[in-house]
Amino acid sequence: MEVTAICRLALAWAKKHEYFGYSKFDALNSPILRGIAGKSAFLRSAFVFGMSRTPLNIRPLLLVRKKQNPKGLGLFARAYLNLYCIFGETKTLEEALRILNVLLSLSKRNQFSGHCWGYDHPWQNQTFFIPPYEPNTVVTVTVAKAFLHAYEQTGHEKFIDICRSVADFLLRDLRDIPVGAGMMCLSYDLQSDWKVINVNAITAAYLAMLFSTTGEESYAEASHAIMRWVVSKQTEEGAWFYTDPPQASRITIDNYHTGFILNAIDDYALVFGGEATKHLKRGLSFYKTFLFETDGAPRWMHNKPFPRDIHGCAQGILTFTRAARYDKSMADISHRILKWTLENLYSQRDGRFYYQRGRYWTKRFTLMRWCQSWMAYALSFVALESFRNGKK
Repeated sequence: MEVTAICRLALAWAKKHEYFGYSKFDALNSPILRGIAGKSAFLRSAFVFGMSRTPLNIRPLLLVRKKQNPKGLGLFARAYLNLYCIFGETKTLEEALRILNVLLSLSKRNQFSGHCWGYDHPWQNQTFFIPPYEPNTVVTVTVAKAFLHAYEQTGHEKFIDICRSVADFLLRDLRDIPVGAGMMCLSYDLQSDWKVINVNAITAAYLAMLFSTTGEESYAEASHAIMRWVVSKQTEEGAWFYTDPPQASRITIDNYHTGFILNAIDDYALVFGGEATKHLKRGLSFYKTFLFETDGAPRWMHNKPFPRDIHGCAQGILTFTRAARYDKSMADISHRILKWTLENLYSQRDGRFYYQRGRYWTKRFTLMRWCQSWMAYALSFVALESFRNGKK
């Protein structure tokens, strides 16, 4: 009940602000920084990277607008749906459906083969530039899972139709990057050949879940091909780099993207079983050993402890709560992470979660998608698993 109460406070804070807020990579929502950067990829990338690392939230000074991030909205909707599954409250379901309607209004369905979503801000990294709301894989799949979740809770056919439409976008509009016989790798975005491992993992999982619901073999075939590539990239130690090849990104083996992959393999294994579980257990061992401290604090990367990031906290809570099905001791790790989070990155006064704790300071500001939506969803999932275990 305590977890549920904290979850409700987190959702109430977000709803009070109508889910509008800042995002980690929203520097180019500043007209000042956009004007200075112009078309310079170097300056745009530098501003995006620099804003994500500033110890103080300088976004108001740079006139960055607060916006609704589609990925965050999808996570908030799923948090409400988890609570609805526990308590059956009509108002909780209504709020989830209201958020889903907002997401439908943000879909780029009319421009592509199916429903799809992108970030609410321009994004420049070292490889490519993505304009605001241009669809990409990770946002689209995260949002699609909310609609699939809504179908499971309500049985309304319109939601599964949206999910099929998303699969059309994924399999028709994204680039199918050659990676070897019997395997598939989809591009992160519409413009590049950037091979991002965690993004393909969550795509394979989504298609597996869609197959489980619809029975359409084409989803199973694509899911198998993508997952074969994902597990082929697991290192001998049980880890995954962010990209293939590893040097394509400054991110190496980090916390929350590893958690994404583990949850995705778990979703896939729940549908298909087989060898995937072996990869999952090896990955969990690495994740537990190298990406968290014994007190539950998340490490930034396998070889770099700081900053302690709220996204790593949320992902660890999710991943180890799920992993308790295989090993009950994993639940203790989830509890330690939650305890550390509440002691170090939480405001009891208003239900906000803070961004990061560094070696010498804590960034006591809240990024709506990065902090609040992930923690609200993680807490709702813990509450749901506790409810399900209590019913057994």
